[in-house]
Amino acid sequence: LEYETFKMKRATCTVSKTADIQMNYSEEQEEIMIAKGWQAHVKAGKPYQGYLGQGLTKFVFRGRYNNEDCAIVQCKSVRATEAENIVDLEGEYQTLHLSQYFLDSFYERAKNYGVDDLPSIGMKWNISTAFIGKLTEKLPDAPGKDEPDSRSLVFSVFMVLPLLPSGALCREVKFSGSEEVGLNPDSLGCAVDAYAHHIAVDSMYEVVISDIQGIITPDRTIIFFDPQSHTWDSGYWDHGQSAITEFLKSHKCNKHCRALGLDTELPPLSNTNRKGPLRIGFED
Repeated sequence: LEYETFKMKRATCTVSKTADIQMNYSEEQEEIMIAKGWQAHVKAGKPYQGYLGQGLTKFVFRGRYNNEDCAIVQCKSVRATEAENIVDLEGEYQTLHLSQYFLDSFYERAKNYGVDDLPSIGMKWNISTAFIGKLTEKLPDAPGKDEPDSRSLVFSVFMVLPLLPSGALCREVKFSGSEEVGLNPDSLGCAVDAYAHHIAVDSMYEVVISDIQGIITPDRTIIFFDPQSHTWDSGYWDHGQSAITEFLKSHKCNKHCRALGLDTELPPLSNTNRKGPLRIGFED
């Protein structure tokens, strides 16, 4: 692969004990390398020459940061403006961290309730070295209407994620849809469904994480990626209160939900105007 080098500044985020999310912007200028020519292979639809894949609104392509391969995510220019790209990527980045926050509190709940029959497979979200990058130099102008776009970066802001593992020994599993509640019959799926239920309870019914999917690796780890959130602060791709209500009505509790003491009755839903979820019943 050939790479183009860009100068940038990083932004990361932290999540407090009450699930308040804060973006932290660095003033240090760094370099990141982006694969050249990946856009030429988009229409072929297969990962090649730096092109990794795409969703409905985003492209994913290869980069290198600190001598490590990584995945670069940006919105499609035909579907988003520079401003919309920033909002979408920062929202997705924060949702990843919020999802990991709730996964940590899920394991904490299991420990406090003495639940020791969760699947032995380790669960984590794909955020270990993730960050938001912002270029410090102006990008070239977009090509004309009938000219091919060969730019390595389409927007000046992008999300950097660890490359997901791949290969014959890795297996991708989808546990729930963006609007479909997970009703998984196997042991791992039941644990993930209980985790989704825990999120609703732990957030006092202000947050639901959906579209939960992951890669199961040979070392018995599952790496979750690309979540979707539904919250009281409804935004892009967020269906707000209606999605939270639908989740609570459609979810079917399993043995893990019952062992963890998760509520089974649909509570009255009202916006409490709190700043964020709390780890209910847990000591600091």
